[in-house]
Amino acid sequence: MLFSGLKDARGLFLVLSTLTGLIGSFVYPLMSLFLVQQLDSPPIFIGIYTVSVTIAGLIFSQWLGYLADRGVSARKMFMLAVSGMGFALLIYANATSFWQVLAAGIVLLSVGNAAVPQMLTIARQWAEREKNVDIAGFNASLRAAISLAWIVGPPLGFALAASVGFSGSFYLAAICAVVSFLFAYRFIPEVDTCLNRSKAATPNKISASFWMLGLALTLGASGNILYSSSLPLYTIRELGFDNYTPGLFMGLVACLEIPVMLFSSRLSRRISKTKLIGISFICGMFFYTGIFFSTQVWQFIALQFVNALFYGLFAGVGLTLLQEELPERIGFTSAFYSNSIKIGMMIGTTGTGIIGQFLSFRHVSLGAFTTAFMASVCLILYWHLKKSQPQTHIETDEIRG
Repeated sequence: MLFSGLKDARGLFLVLSTLTGLIGSFVYPLMSLFLVQQLDSPPIFIGIYTVSVTIAGLIFSQWLGYLADRGVSARKMFMLAVSGMGFALLIYANATSFWQVLAAGIVLLSVGNAAVPQMLTIARQWAEREKNVDIAGFNASLRAAISLAWIVGPPLGFALAASVGFSGSFYLAAICAVVSFLFAYRFIPEVDTCLNRSKAATPNKISASFWMLGLALTLGASGNILYSSSLPLYTIRELGFDNYTPGLFMGLVACLEIPVMLFSSRLSRRISKTKLIGISFICGMFFYTGIFFSTQVWQFIALQFVNALFYGLFAGVGLTLLQEELPERIGFTSAFYSNSIKIGMMIGTTGTGIIGQFLSFRHVSLGAFTTAFMASVCLILYWHLKKSQPQTHIETDEIRG
């Protein structure tokens, strides 16, 4: 074993989470601008790309989650996922048409979409076999590590796109995929999954509250993606901001949301995770309203503090709350959580293309407000469903041992 203590092992997973986050942070914020500006595609093609790649990724990711619950190595499946993402990015860097990007996305990037859920799965599998691990805090740390990557990724990605072209950002993301593969191969331990196989043999029935919570998380994510995918086009093309400003806004909020995520696990010991998610949706509605009426750079910067409260709480406790619903099916819930975010991305990016095509990119923030409101309604329904269910188990995500 390459490490002897709990602290060292925890650090390895945090490094892996950061590396995994870096891959996406160099790519996803640029895609709408890349498709419209570089490939000269109509805005509606943003939706075609996102729906196609997301659906393919959902199927593949959920299948790998199923395999993880039955003992297949999540570590090896993670390496497969980042390999697919790396090859896709090499094609993106040299693509000259929308259809080349679409084909590579469906065939290869869809495989890469499983990287984050498999990383979360193997980390949770390891944590469950250690003593004195605060699962909520550990999950929040993993999410914070991804946000740390997003401090660096978007500003650098937009800077590379402005200076050397979009291929520079895609090549850098491909390098991160290679480093992630090598790091997982060299440093991440295999986890004995015999216990997972015995639990998955007789899984509990998935409750209605689980699906309602998943819907709330999906809608919350779609609002965030509506904002972030429209941000470059709105600020650069409609407001006339400099090309680097979208990366500045994204990097700033990623920096601000990290302490919120880390503090959310402690806060969840005093305030229920459901209430924290509800507070996050309220912050989201306030933020999207502010964006709609903002026209100056300083206003966008000031609103990122509210955005950090929204996404820090949303991402900090959302995964743990979902895993508590099905503690015996970690592979399934990790994939389901990641896929909920991806479905939100599909809805958000498609909505951006449609609203931008027929109205303006400014009006996308009103769509984001609507999804945050709908997410709040779903969360209230989830709370009522939980109250009516018999409690079959105690929460397992507090400090054990």
